[in-house]
Amino acid sequence: MSKKIHIVVDVPFEFHDRDRLTQFLESKFPEAEVSVTHKEISEPEVEEAMIEYDASAPPAETAEEVADEDSRSVMQKVRDALAEFAKSS
Repeated sequence: MSKKIHIVVDVPFEFHDRDRLTQFLESKFPEAEVSVTHKEISEPEVEEAMIEYDASAPPAETAEEVADEDSRSVMQKVRDALAEFAKSS
């Protein structure tokens, strides 16, 4: 079954490691499309994680995929990755 994962991360306007953060997240989530946007915040944070499932897949297969990984679990994994990135900076 194919699925697409979209991740949106917000970073502060003065954040200078945007490219490095993007590369880090893309290495952690190679199956995801990562977008980074600027906001008035103090540190990077995950804004959104969305999973799109293949509509042509059988319903049972889709249900199994959703049970394995939903948007909330992806958001938590991104939060963990952001904490790891912050420690490495």
